[in-house]
Amino acid sequence: MNKETLKYLLNLLFLVIIATTQTSCSENPEPGFHPSKLEKITIESSNGDRLDVIGSETFTLTATGSGEDGYPIDISGKLEWSANNNNVSVDYDGKNSAVITAVKVGSTTVTVTSDDITADFVVNVWDSSAPRTEIFISDAGNYDKPPWQILRTDDEGGYIEIFTDKNLDWPQDIVVLEDQGIAIISNLNSGKITKYDLNSGDYEGVFASNIGGPTRMMIGDDDLLYVLQWHDGLVERYKQDGTFVDSFTDVEVDQSIGMAWDMDGNLYVSSYSDGNGGGYVRKFDSSGNDLGIFISSNLQGPTNIWFEGNSLIVYDYPQGKAKRFNSNGEYVDDFITGLNLPEGIDHLMNGNILVGNGGTSTIKIYSGSGTFIKDLIPSGTLDLLLPNAVIVREVNR
Repeated sequence: MNKETLKYLLNLLFLVIIATTQTSCSENPEPGFHPSKLEKITIESSNGDRLDVIGSETFTLTATGSGEDGYPIDISGKLEWSANNNNVSVDYDGKNSAVITAVKVGSTTVTVTSDDITADFVVNVWDSSAPRTEIFISDAGNYDKPPWQILRTDDEGGYIEIFTDKNLDWPQDIVVLEDQGIAIISNLNSGKITKYDLNSGDYEGVFASNIGGPTRMMIGDDDLLYVLQWHDGLVERYKQDGTFVDSFTDVEVDQSIGMAWDMDGNLYVSSYSDGNGGGYVRKFDSSGNDLGIFISSNLQGPTNIWFEGNSLIVYDYPQGKAKRFNSNGEYVDDFITGLNLPEGIDHLMNGNILVGNGGTSTIKIYSGSGTFIKDLIPSGTLDLLLPNAVIVREVNR
């Protein structure tokens, strides 16, 4: 066999191998083979789903494509962007993105279409200068293990967003410092109080640290921040710039988790006490002097406490009740029943009560007399797990 014949046979064998391989691949796709036909479009935003009409705020929506098996593919067809009303303007950039600009307050559905495949994205336009009620929700998640987050909504539940999920370590409570434009959050695991921009939710650093498991926080009549400690049990005070002032009390309340003042300035602090039936509420005078145990019975595991008139209301976490006690610390009745792991509490301007109901992962609304009205935040919303703090903020009123 001469060289030319051998060369011809080798080339013929190579072509047969290539043809066989191509046929095999088309009939039996190997792992990694994916269809090129567009089956789905997904829209992603450069900055959430809310736009502020002040300053005609904008963000960018970007469309990406995928095939039947979810594998990303390029969108080869022409993209058409549209909105179902005039609350926003849509500026298509000629590629896969559109710039959305706020025009007027309201909700808008932005739609993108290519090759008869469509996707929708709901944009909520709001006015930051308008009077409104904001509600912050601390989500303790899986207790001492993440995920943790702080949510923000309004008093109608009309929108809800993740305010922040950064630099949290078992969050417990939230305090808004309006004049500084920040919200501060207590973190039981790290012993830190962290701070965040009120508008954007951006992390702004540590407000205070080296605290023995900070839980509940409140601003007192002296404009100082009072902080409970789960581990060390003393009530600490801080200036509103984070400077430590002193230990207000010298008697420990173990696993302290709730506090409230009466009309005479006396401070009441609850002890969860492992939820094993040893829970109690201790009373201190306006100078921090110990006045002894105020409630010593009828509590399995108290968390948050607050006053309704002259009555002290105490959440019993394991029993799922809000119990009422008189000015002598005597049990009167069950103010609210049918709860499940209650902890978060605050009041709306109309006197209605917001309840963080951990067992059902909901925020409930009750009247001032304890009658159930509705769920403000239903179960499953934004993966809310354990709402251990609910804080009302009135803006521009």
